Formats: sequence, structure tokens, C-alpha cells
Amino acid sequence: MQRVGKAARAWMAAMVAASGAVMVSGCALDPVGLAIGAVSTVNMPSEASLVADMVPSYRGTGCQALASLQKGYIDQLPTVDPAYREAVVVNIKAVRQVMEEQRCAAGGGAVAGAGSAPATTVTTGPNGISGGVGGTAAPAAAPASEPQGAMGAAVGPLTPQLVQALGLESPRGLVVTALIPGKAAELSGIRGGDVILEVRGVAVDDAVQMRRVLGAVPSGQSVLVKLWRAREPRELIVGPITSTTPALPPGAVYADAPVLPAAPVRERFCVAQMTGSGLFSSSVHSPLFSVRNDGSEAESAKLTTAFWEAARKAQPGYWLAPHPRPTCTRDSKVCTSASADSDVLMMLCETDRGKGTEIYEALRRDKPQTELPWSPPGSPPAS
Repeated sequence: MQRVGKAARAWMAAMVAASGAVMVSGCALDPVGLAIGAVSTVNMPSEASLVADMVPSYRGTGCQALASLQKGYIDQLPTVDPAYREAVVVNIKAVRQVMEEQRCAAGGGAVAGAGSAPATTVTTGPNGISGGVGGTAAPAAAPASEPQGAMGAAVGPLTPQLVQALGLESPRGLVVTALIPGKAAELSGIRGGDVILEVRGVAVDDAVQMRRVLGAVPSGQSVLVKLWRAREPRELIVGPITSTTPALPPGAVYADAPVLPAAPVRERFCVAQMTGSGLFSSSVHSPLFSVRNDGSEAESAKLTTAFWEAARKAQPGYWLAPHPRPTCTRDSKVCTSASADSDVLMMLCETDRGKGTEIYEALRRDKPQTELPWSPPGSPPAS
């Protein structure tokens, strides 16, 4: 907490210099409301109550769709980010409960009389998830008239609590609970905790519907996804997806393939900082440096990560914990990332040199920090 407080004071000064606004939650600095994955266990509702909250969202869904959902969630467990495993487990148990209520058979159809859902054993503990799947038959294949597609993301329905916590304008969409490494969703910038609102212009409210929408697109192509992140809507082109619709010849695209207008390339003035945890914490920041790019989140995240790598080389043995990919505001003025042991990585950028200089001077006045002589390759420090 002392380390976070020190980081907060320095970056509050920088943020005030830049825009006059920060958000401080408890003792942790969260200037852009991006801390969606790390949920405090204080006053956290029990797993049973979370399952009870989710069950109504699945009632009325057909048995085949429920079986498909259950299998999809279970298949995601080996690759789920630890921060979201509990959410996936809650969804598995909620789906199973509804399947039992609706007397769904293992293959996805409803049965009369005493029927039961596939046996699924999922347990949670302080160190994560253990357990397995027993007797779970694959769901019946979708009819040929219903194409299926995927982009490598596990999704679940929204609860009233999530709608309120995420600041959604209306209770619609699907929350991303897990990502498959190396697949379209992760590679295109979708994050755990995002809410998918539309896929290819179609509002989506259940995973089966989303797979059908994706299935109408030729395999290997991309789709436009509208999502909700950090209390604001965003648009991403996500691909290449996988689909039962045959792929097009190399280089070809389908008729309404998405194209986002290119953002203008402009000069930006940035400062990055790494702050460590522990009693003898260290803190380093960059000089003021300039870059010319489109200000996209992808480019800004790469830039922030490059500073982290430079800090590791400059102080070997200190910055050991891996960092998740930084998350940036929509305008990429602020990028943040925190490791499991609370090292904080941040970057602030401005298109106005004067504002960038104010941020840099605010960091220089923070005596415990040291300056790391670094700038991105090909981008000398701003004079």
C-alpha cells in the first residue's frame, strides 16, 4: 500500500498537469477505470449466490444450446486467465443447473421423466480450479443450415450487478470471460471483462447467436465488433475468425468486410514509468520522448511494453514478474498495466508538447524516482 501510495502521488501530479482529472479507488491508483479483472474478495458474494444470479439468464434456452454452452465453457478452462476462472466456473454451474431443471439429455435434447444433465465436476480453491468432466457427450451437431463460427473468446450473459459495475447504458451484450491465446479475439485486442455488444452489426445476447453470426462469414476473414470497455463504446476489427463457411481464395475479402477509417498520424509526447512493490521499492521513469504514430491502442500498448523491457534490462533481477498487455484509454493518452505482485507500469501521452513537458516535470520533482535514459528505437528524446 505504501508503494501504491507513492506511485499515486507522482501520477496524480502528472495527471493533474495533463488533464486535471484522476480516479483513485481505495489506495490504488486507477486513473482510467481499467481495473476490471482484479476484483477484491472483500464483501465478495459466495459462489452459490453468484450461480443463483446467473441461472435466470440461461432459463428458456434450448437444451442443445445449453449443452453447447457448457462444453464451450469447459473447453476454455485450461487456458483461462486466473482472474476470470471463477467467472467461467460460475457459468458452468449455472448452465448445468438449468439443464437439470429442464431435464436435458446428454446430447442436448429434452427427455421426459427422470433425466439428468451430463456429470460435470468443477471445484474451486484458493489456488485456482481443479476438477474434470465426466460423461459429457458432445452436443448434437448444428444443422447444415446453421453455420458456426468462433473468434477464440468465451462469453457469458450479463447479471444486473455486472451491468451496474461496468456502467453499461443498457443490459445488453455478452461479457468476455476468457480468451484463447493466439486466436483472433486476443490478437485483435479484445480483453477479458469487455462486453461484446454487436458482431457484424447484429446485437448479440447469447453465445449461440454470436456463433451463428460469425458462421455466416467466410473462414479466415475479419468482422467488426462493437464492445464496451472502461465505461465507453469501442469498435474493433477482429480476425481471422474460424467458420464453417468455406474460406475465400487467398487475398480475397467478402462483400461487406469491415474497414475502419485510418487514424491520422501525428506527433505525440510521452512519458513512461515503472514503480515497484515492497519496502525498498524502486521507481524509474523515462525522459520526455516523441513518437509519430496513429495513437492506436495497439501501438501505444507496444510502446508501454517496450519501456517495461528497457527497465528490466537496466535493473536486472528487480523487475521479474510478467505484465499483462497494457490497457489504454480510447484516445491512448493513458496506458496502464499491473503485475501479479503489484508492480505498476504506466505511460502518458499528449499531442501538445507543452502538456507533455508538464507531465515530465511533475515526475522529475518526485525525488525517489530515477530517470532511465530511454526512448523508442528511432525516436530520440523530445528536446
